[in-house]
Amino acid sequence: MANTKHCLVIALPEGSVQHYLLSAREITIGRSSENSIVLDWDTVSSRHCTLRLRGKHYEVTDNGSTNGTVLRGENVKGEPRVLRNGDSLVIGLNVKARLVSMEEIIDPPSGEEPVDGAATRKLKSTPKLPAMPAINPVAAAVAKAGRGKR
Repeated sequence: MANTKHCLVIALPEGSVQHYLLSAREITIGRSSENSIVLDWDTVSSRHCTLRLRGKHYEVTDNGSTNGTVLRGENVKGEPRVLRNGDSLVIGLNVKARLVSMEEIIDPPSGEEPVDGAATRKLKSTPKLPAMPAINPVAAAVAKAGRGKR
């Protein structure tokens, strides 16, 4: 069975990278310590933007930040914008983020047969093949000797 998980990878201007597994329905991003993700940079507003889970996808909304939020090269203004796998965000002027969607592979519940075409399946045991007949050592020696005389 597969289960989609989302991760936000944030590259900070000084070169470090932070990874966040997104599990909450609402994630706030900003400079204030009250945010889910705290980005202590001058170009990031105290309550910069919000990610909200809608169905299977996250949406981003700019919270009226001073330096804006850019999604796929366009400013996020007004209405929430859907984030897709691989989308890049610029938070403020120089904090870059990328959404990565991952498929989590998990075992099916105990006692339940996996569905054909599932991401992972346990192979059923195959019937054993009949035993091979043993080689007669005398016949093998005669055959070997016969090849050497030619």
